[in-house]
Amino acid sequence: MNRSVAFKQSGFRSLRLGVAILFHPADGFEEIQKSRSLITAFVLILMTLCVRIITIYMTSFHITSLQPEDADLNLELIRFVAPLISGVIACYLITTIMDGESHFSQILTAMSYSLVPYIVFAIPLAALSLILSRGELGLYNSINSLIWIWVALLIVIQLKVLNDYTFKKTIGVLLLILFTFITFWGTIGLAFALTNHVIQFVREVIVEIQYLVNN
Repeated sequence: MNRSVAFKQSGFRSLRLGVAILFHPADGFEEIQKSRSLITAFVLILMTLCVRIITIYMTSFHITSLQPEDADLNLELIRFVAPLISGVIACYLITTIMDGESHFSQILTAMSYSLVPYIVFAIPLAALSLILSRGELGLYNSINSLIWIWVALLIVIQLKVLNDYTFKKTIGVLLLILFTFITFWGTIGLAFALTNHVIQFVREVIVEIQYLVNN
């Protein structure tokens, strides 16, 4: 019984915190700084993935460039999770160097809550696309951009609040995080491209050797 009550209280607190993040983000992130919940973070990430899958199948075919039959759900999941986790790691590393006060679990929780605008508004936007014409694609793209701008602003706010940075230092640290993030994925991309070239070269050499041996 006590466990059930505690679960309900935790769920209510998470819901209240999600609403606070939308309308009073600074207060919401201050509460996360005092007490964080990794379970809530993972639930929010899972909800984000579910919303993404739903929007792929719900968004009108003449609005979206990604048709459901062409979608690779595994790739879509990776495209959401990999940047999030690498962003959290980059944020943790840079803030640790730059005298930050946040812990990894706090950053992960705050980043997850920063996705609340997407979780809340992505499905209604997908539903709206069903009544929009091709000529109203600009309206759809504008609303979608506003959602992601909202998410980006929440990420900036959580960086400032969790680490008690000034606005100027927040921008500086944010630029360092972006540089680290881009460098990391650039290195991964370069390594992947080079590996493919090496594999292709080895295959061609093997084919040439087999041809010479057989002839």
